[in-house]
Amino acid sequence: MLTLLLEATLIEFLSTPNKLVGIILAMLGFALSILAKKITKVARKSEFVNSKDPLYLILLAVALCFIMVGMIITIF
Repeated sequence: MLTLLLEATLIEFLSTPNKLVGIILAMLGFALSILAKKITKVARKSEFVNSKDPLYLILLAVALCFIMVGMIITIF
């Protein structure tokens, strides 16, 4: 947060490459976490998705990893 105070503007802060990559990864993770149930429905060809379905859990785990890596890249 201190680096945000040292930057001239918010646009300059967000336009650094590592901040952009981190934000994009976090957004992809967030989108994947929202769409995980729909992706699992299409892949399994069923209306009901069990919350313990392995594909659903793997998609949520990948989404969580994207979010965590994005946050870490954005911070450093």
